[in-house]
Amino acid sequence: MTSPLKLKIAVQNLPHKCERTFLVPEDLNMLQLHFIIQDSFEWHNEHLFEFSDAKSRPGIRVGIPNEFDDEFDFLERTPKQKVDEVKLKEVFLIKNQGKPFLYWYDFGDDWWHRISFLKTSLKDMRSFEGIPLCIKAVGKCPPENIGGPWGYSEFLEAIE
Repeated sequence: MTSPLKLKIAVQNLPHKCERTFLVPEDLNMLQLHFIIQDSFEWHNEHLFEFSDAKSRPGIRVGIPNEFDDEFDFLERTPKQKVDEVKLKEVFLIKNQGKPFLYWYDFGDDWWHRISFLKTSLKDMRSFEGIPLCIKAVGKCPPENIGGPWGYSEFLEAIE
């Protein structure tokens, strides 16, 4: 059995904390991580997404190549690697030296998530059975297609 990696995934720019902590297999690819995030935040995989090491001028970009990528060649952006071919451990733990990285979902609503590697404890190792496991959840998830963090804030005001 592979060793687990421990990740904390936090939605940014919300009026409250919204984060999930996971144990995931170390051989996980980035598409699998995308689906874990989608499930844990109760979203439905309706939009484009990208993983990167920075918001502006990223040196690492991972996602699904699309027809819009070529339109922005003049920006001299780092080429996007295919999400199903990139392993979490190889690119973001080893190459990026375990620094926090970003998951950007829905390029119009701009849901930004900060993903951090945490230290895996002995208890984590014992409870891990080789499949992704959410070990901690904090805060309610915003609904998908509500207009991003700004629309969500307006939604919370309206229901209050």
